[in-house]
Amino acid sequence: MKLRSLIAAAGAVGLLLLGACSSDEDGHPHEEEEEGTPTGSTCPTDNAPTYEDFAKGFAESYCTRCHSSEKTGDERQGAPLDHDFDTEAGFLKHADHVDEHAAAGPDAVNTLMPPSNPKPTEAERRKLGEWLACNAD
Repeated sequence: MKLRSLIAAAGAVGLLLLGACSSDEDGHPHEEEEEGTPTGSTCPTDNAPTYEDFAKGFAESYCTRCHSSEKTGDERQGAPLDHDFDTEAGFLKHADHVDEHAAAGPDAVNTLMPPSNPKPTEAERRKLGEWLACNAD
């Protein structure tokens, strides 16, 4: 009787773990995304960050280890297949997600991304929020 209880408990745990994950349109599993809060960042009137002087390096330092069009399968560490930040257009395509997961501003400091080290400083996150505010549609 104890073995049956153990097997049933293991099955229930397995179902709970499966419920914590989902699959994208291509059937690749990824964890359910937590949502951050919009930062409320605005574009500064002086010295606005640009892609070349800020965002490209930010992406290379903190994002493209998973969010790159050159990464496939397990290399993406669960990053959605359509979230590639190795180009300016790719970064801006998901500006709202980037803001809610990695940027900072007057309304929120979002630290959901990246999930592992190295991680940006709060000052870098604030600059990211400004860059997004200057460039997002």
